[in-house]
Amino acid sequence: MGTTETLARWVVDTSYEQLPSGAIAQAKKSILDYLGTAVYGSSTQLGRIIIEFTREQGGNPQARVIGTNIRTASTHAAFANGASGHAEDFDDLGGVGGHPATVLTPTVLALAEEFNLSGREVLTAWVVGYEVGTRLSTNLHTERDWHPTAIYGTMAAATAASKLMRLDEQSTRMALGIAGSEAGGLRRNFGTMTKPFHPGQVARNGIIAAKLAAKGFTADPDIIEGRQGYADNFGGSKCNIPAITKFLGKVYFLEEDGTRIKPWPCCGGNHQTLTGLFKLCKDKNIQADQVALVEHIGPNIPCTGALLRTSVKQGLEGKFSLGYNISAAIIDGKVDYNTFTDQRASKGDLQAFMAKVKIVRNDDVILRRPHIADGNPEARLRITMHDGQVYDQVLGPALNLTGDAVLDKFRANAESIIGKARAERTIELVKQLDQLQNVHELLDSVTLSQ
Repeated sequence: MGTTETLARWVVDTSYEQLPSGAIAQAKKSILDYLGTAVYGSSTQLGRIIIEFTREQGGNPQARVIGTNIRTASTHAAFANGASGHAEDFDDLGGVGGHPATVLTPTVLALAEEFNLSGREVLTAWVVGYEVGTRLSTNLHTERDWHPTAIYGTMAAATAASKLMRLDEQSTRMALGIAGSEAGGLRRNFGTMTKPFHPGQVARNGIIAAKLAAKGFTADPDIIEGRQGYADNFGGSKCNIPAITKFLGKVYFLEEDGTRIKPWPCCGGNHQTLTGLFKLCKDKNIQADQVALVEHIGPNIPCTGALLRTSVKQGLEGKFSLGYNISAAIIDGKVDYNTFTDQRASKGDLQAFMAKVKIVRNDDVILRRPHIADGNPEARLRITMHDGQVYDQVLGPALNLTGDAVLDKFRANAESIIGKARAERTIELVKQLDQLQNVHELLDSVTLSQ
């Protein structure tokens, strides 16, 4: 069997009972975190635009838009919920190229509402979608500036939608074939509203692919491995097609690696640096007016990848500027929603401090041959004070929220929109998601009455 066929057969054959408990727990954690970011996202400028647009589209009342009283077509609901969930770039990190929850959860909730499906069916679709998307993102190694969540998330969403719609093996292959042509998203749009547009588009496209396939719409059945197909176009020089299906159903990426819950509402590429920087500033009592120079020395070419912004004029741009985040952490002693408002960005002190921040590539990485240039992942901070004191710190793992901190983050995001009682109800419903006979109850808790 080829790669696409193997994946499709596994998706069709996999049942809830076969899923490891660790994968289920990780899915629930990310679903809850996503619901919080989507509820909050509905109140942002981006959210308001998306909601207005969605109202204008009308549509069959198949599914609901989070944080609103809108009932619309499942494709429209998935689009709106995906965009709102990523509005502040505060949703989870993990497989599927970066942001699994904001592409998978809108997809599965919209279809589950439309077809009156159970929590177990939602979780099963979420997990298999995650596995397919993550196996692609782990092994294709794209070298162009695609938004990974957009290209891999599209395949993940189509997988999850196919599972929920109970497509057979051949139809699932067709859905993946359709999704292969839907995949796309450019990193140049990071720092604008179009980055959150990508997850919304992914969720909508995943549903479209599955619904068309269910009606007999055709696509190439070997879209992943076939010549001129998905891997051929999105894969890089290290692309390893055979590895995509290795240990499929025996090793679950969701269980082994898990998803990571962000503590700060900005691109995850900043989080390793923020983790070490906050600790260093506290330990050494570093004050902004005493700092002469900050050097970030890491394995990546500066201002490439996700952290591409070298200057910041609007708050959204700051989420994708390492220099801006370093400056905010030192000047304000915190990074939160207010850090990335246009008002904060316009004050100018952060931009002025950014002139003191130098981002350079590790000399050892520069001297390595290109095919092993990523073999040295070390990153460090060096802060030079006006009095000549130098603080040099190797950066370790990024901080990720666990346990009660995940619940506290959800409450902080959701309570101001849906109230404390419904926020607590949502927490309990997600904990019991595998026991829900119908997910309507969960949507009741995160939407507004007509």
